Amino acid sequence: MNKNITVIVGTKWGDEGKGKIASREAENAKLVIRATGGNNAGHTIIYKGTSLPLHLVPGGISNPNAICIIGPGVVLDLEVLLSEIELLKNTGIPNIDERLKISGRAHVIFPYHKELDILYENMKKHPVGTTKRGIGPSYADKNNRTGIRMYDLLLPTDKLKEKIEEAIKPHNQLFKANNMEYAIADAKSLAKEYHLLGKKLEKYITDISPIILDAIDNNEKIVVEGAQAFRLDLDHGDYPMVTSSNPVVSGTLCGAALPPQALNVVIGVDKAYNSRVGNGPFPTELPASIDENGNVIKDAVPLEGDIVRDLGHEYGTTTKRPRRCGWMDCPILHSAKYTSGIDYLCLNHLDTLGQIGLKLGYIKVCTSYKYKGKVINYYPDDINLSGEIPEPIYETLQGGWEIDSSCKNYSELPDLAKKFVEIVEKASGIPVKYLGTGPANDDLIVREDI
Repeated sequence: MNKNITVIVGTKWGDEGKGKIASREAENAKLVIRATGGNNAGHTIIYKGTSLPLHLVPGGISNPNAICIIGPGVVLDLEVLLSEIELLKNTGIPNIDERLKISGRAHVIFPYHKELDILYENMKKHPVGTTKRGIGPSYADKNNRTGIRMYDLLLPTDKLKEKIEEAIKPHNQLFKANNMEYAIADAKSLAKEYHLLGKKLEKYITDISPIILDAIDNNEKIVVEGAQAFRLDLDHGDYPMVTSSNPVVSGTLCGAALPPQALNVVIGVDKAYNSRVGNGPFPTELPASIDENGNVIKDAVPLEGDIVRDLGHEYGTTTKRPRRCGWMDCPILHSAKYTSGIDYLCLNHLDTLGQIGLKLGYIKVCTSYKYKGKVINYYPDDINLSGEIPEPIYETLQGGWEIDSSCKNYSELPDLAKKFVEIVEKASGIPVKYLGTGPANDDLIVREDI
């Protein structure tokens, strides 16, 4: 089998800047696929100087020669999808109708899923911190075999109504029991509304199998744009503070309907410092005077976490929530290397880290942990049992750096920046092939010798 699939995945908790390397890899791709998650994920692409925040359509749509597929592993908010298609057309990106393909097996997010998301979060003693966009409940219906797929929207309305009736029976009972009469779903009206939405999208809904088979047989390049990241994986992440799908490479291939035998290379993406949205462990998190909801939690001058957040403009693409921020964590990268089979790293915000170092006077890199009395170089999966968060062991660099906009080669980087890269490579065991040095897609150093 031809091996020409490139998978791009996040290595921590998302928001690593996967769109930058995805855009580069998509420049010569035949197919670009979004495989998991929903509009709880987001990345920004730049098209002719215009910034486009996308949540469902693959960023590779900016390549006029690429066919872009939304795979069966994605759950879709149709209003968001339609608005993105309109945005792309209005921006002037060509041939959207011919190049965008949606798997008929992809599942649909309904209004009752969003109400369930809110209800489930409110009922938990320790909320996950979801985006409340109905992602998890939609996946739950999928696993319960009562989900509604894109194909279903094209059925006669009476057939669609029957499917929706089966799906909403337990949900409506739950709404009634919690005095949420306003959320009770009506199958007839939903069937009518979503059948019309399905008709609007019918030109895009298809069986993606022959498209993929043809590309593999002809050794065409396929790029898979991963959503979320390793520590948010349902099986391998910080459960229960995780997403509702499997964004590691194996899950991403499954959600894209791709065979693992055709995989060529996996690019893991991280930031030179780290960030996280939502609840859950974060070993290298730095103290901040403002929490992720924007609340002042301590009367103090800006703390380390505030400085990192402000210099990195760390606010969610989708939610706009302030992110929790901390130093680079290499043990997580080391674990991600094996769980996702990462071949190369793309480190973004190298320029920002330099500014952080100049502001604080130092930069720290977590190279290992102290955990249960031992020094380890991986992220342990029994922290819920032990009740212990791994204690970072840091290597400290004094000062920071400036990266000139003309810098396009690794050899031209400041020596301290190269020292940081060397520390990350040694501690993670992954070669750093790509370095993001600014916000634009072409602010990227590629180490061709790796």
